[in-house]
Amino acid sequence: MAACSRSRLQPKVLRMPERDDDLSPTLAETARRRADLRDALVEVEQASSRPAVGREPEWTKEVLLRLEGLAHAIDEHIQITEQTEGLYDEISAKAPHLATKIDALREEHPVLRERTTALITRLQTTPIGPAWPLHDARDDLQRLLGQIVRHRQLGSDLVWEAYNLDIGGIE
Repeated sequence: MAACSRSRLQPKVLRMPERDDDLSPTLAETARRRADLRDALVEVEQASSRPAVGREPEWTKEVLLRLEGLAHAIDEHIQITEQTEGLYDEISAKAPHLATKIDALREEHPVLRERTTALITRLQTTPIGPAWPLHDARDDLQRLLGQIVRHRQLGSDLVWEAYNLDIGGIE
């Protein structure tokens, strides 16, 4: 009976420490930037979900503003992960067996940046209407957000494998 009850216990999950000084400076900054990226994702989703029919120019302006914020958050994410002595260098030194996963995440960065920039450009140049129906614009935005969410999930998995530390799914 005791063995059975032990198997029902939840595995111990190490969460982000309460104080940043318990982390390396790079990991602490990565966690802060991760939260910023999540917030930017939520802001784009909220803006794109607001009523747009009959107020397409206002909707476009709000979505564009939030999408530009997301582009900035993506740039900051790329900076902290890819810079010299950034997260990827730190993980490579700590867990060299994760190099393939780091390379895969690194390869996604230009795609995320390009897709975000392309949507910003399209919102600036193509009015919502016959050439780009609202439902298509929202679908394009949701596909981008989904790709970024997936990237964040893979990044979280990478940090878990390297540090056995949960950097947060819900900040």
